[in-house]
Order: sequence, then structure tokens, then C-alpha cells
Amino acid sequence: MKIAVVLSTYNNPHVLRKSLLGFTIQTESNFQIMVADDGSDERTADVLKESVFSGLNLVHVWHPDDGFRLSAIRNASIVQTQADYLIFCDGDCIPRKDFIESHARLARPSTFTAGGRIDVPSEVHESFTEQQILDHQIFDPAFLRQQHPSLKRYRYRLTAGRGVQMVMNKLTWRHCVFSGSNAAAWRSDLIKVNGFDEDFPGYGSEDRDIGVRLKNLGIKSQYLKYSLVQIHLDHKKAHFDRAVSDRNRSVFRRRKWDGTTWIPVGIEKPVSESPS
Repeated sequence: MKIAVVLSTYNNPHVLRKSLLGFTIQTESNFQIMVADDGSDERTADVLKESVFSGLNLVHVWHPDDGFRLSAIRNASIVQTQADYLIFCDGDCIPRKDFIESHARLARPSTFTAGGRIDVPSEVHESFTEQQILDHQIFDPAFLRQQHPSLKRYRYRLTAGRGVQMVMNKLTWRHCVFSGSNAAAWRSDLIKVNGFDEDFPGYGSEDRDIGVRLKNLGIKSQYLKYSLVQIHLDHKKAHFDRAVSDRNRSVFRRRKWDGTTWIPVGIEKPVSESPS
């Protein structure tokens, strides 16, 4: 099984660098990273050229900055990789060292998978050093608790063995979760629903929408909060617009009930009529 990570980013090279450091120490090394870049300037390309990342199989997928077009750059990444199984992450998340291995081990036929994330406030993660990431220290519950007392609530997710993970995954089960910051699906299934909907006008629910359409297609889902661990470098949502978010939410909720699977503007685009 060939695996690719679709890692979304936009003009946040400092944080992206921390995310990529987490991928350099994965226990499973046979994977590709499609850096899905929604129009960043040259600073992002400069990060990808750093020698510390020379061992990663990086592909920079970029399009010009024309507003929030996350769905489009994700679709472009799906097209440009030949991997069988795609793991979707955000460039402001640092994966635990078993992240890829766990996704691969828990992959199931005709099933998409989602996990959660551990939110670390900016006043903590801004001080994370390269060595602390490479040494995996940032996933030590005692270290996080020292940085911020509120982070002690994550200690069980960080220390649970596989048996406990299985039990806790069942206790925290949720129906049809597809989170763009921690989700995985078979490339062939994503193509069957035409990928992410590029008609969504802005931030919000574009990932939940594809999960609903995959379910409508008959693809099963699993939510594995305790098995797929990553740290989210928390921040304000730069693209959030309440009206747009409400509109997108209403669209995916309607599709949940009407059985929509295929959307017209996704991986495949409508063919424009030739001028007469």
C-alpha cells in the first residue's frame, strides 16, 4: 500500500517547519508528502528546501493566491499523487512518531478514518524548539503539563496502550467524522465522489461534506481519537466568516439526507462551452 500525506498550508512557514519536523521521525518511513499550498509566497518553498527535510519525499503542489481555495489545492494533490491511501493533515499540526504507522495499520477496505488533535495554545507551542520536536519531548505529558496546567487533560490520550486505545475509541465513537486535519481515505474512493467541493465559497465544513458523500456512497467510517495522535498548534481562524460557515453547513446537512455523492466542481470540472 502506497501512502501519501496531503499536508495543507498557507503562508505559515514557521509553523509548517515544525509540522514537517514531526514527519522526519516517523516510525514508518515509506510515505510521500504532498504539500498542498494554497498560494503561499516563496518562504514556504524555502522551508521545503532545507537539508533537514532532504530525507522526506516532498512534492510541492501550489497554485496562485486567489482567496481561500483549500478544496482546489487538495484536489490537485489527489490528482498528482499515485498513492493508494491518502492521509489528510494541516500544516499547523505535528504528528506523533507513530502517526503514519497507526494510520496504515488501522486502514480498512472501503472505509475512511478520522482522528482528533491535541490543541496546544500559542503561548506554549511558540517556544517549542527543533530539538524538543525531534526528541519527541512535546508528546511527554509531564512536559506539556509544565508548559500549561490545562494540558494535563490529554495525558490519557498520550499514554494509552493499544488495548486502552481500542476501548476508548469505542467510548468516544462519533458518526461520520472526516476532519481535514486528521483523516484518511482510499484515493479510489475519493475519486468516486469527485473529491472536495470547490464550490464551497470559504472556510468551513468542506471536509465534513466529503465525509457525508463518502458515507452516501456506501463507504464505512471509523473514528479513532485515541489511536491517531497529533498536536495542533492552536491559532485564530484567519478565514472564518459566520455567514459562509452557516451556508456550508446547511449544504452538507442537506446532502446527508438527499444521498448526494458526486459534486459537479471537484477533481473533474465542467467542460466550458466553446464560444460560437
